[in-house]
Amino acid sequence: MRYLSFLFLIAIAACGSSDQAPPALLHYVAAQEALAADDLDQARQALQDLVQSASPTLKPLAEKAASGADITAVRVAFKPLSEEVRKGQIPEGYVLAYCPMADGDKGAHWVQKDQPQIANPYFGASMLRCGVFKE
Repeated sequence: MRYLSFLFLIAIAACGSSDQAPPALLHYVAAQEALAADDLDQARQALQDLVQSASPTLKPLAEKAASGADITAVRVAFKPLSEEVRKGQIPEGYVLAYCPMADGDKGAHWVQKDQPQIANPYFGASMLRCGVFKE
């Protein structure tokens, strides 16, 4: 299982720019953007798409997130998925972000497109810009 996760991470690292990113990362970021926009239907669709392209390590995490009863449940399940995604080298065109207030002030990471502003998937519009970019 770890070997397959490692292969996924190599696939992400091999991509030089955002338009060359593997489908799994593209679906993950689509879910991140939908959660930041408070769009539950789009988040679920992106997560279901991720299930189809995910490694065996990511698949159950994406399935759990996609099956969340409401946007809060999807956001809670998005954290372990994000923790797995961030283990890999993040390709050019993407950045690691962190919100210290997410998960009851325990903090949570996510990967998003490299853009000037944070788009927080854990709070959406209520705290859209809460967070920092990590190096």
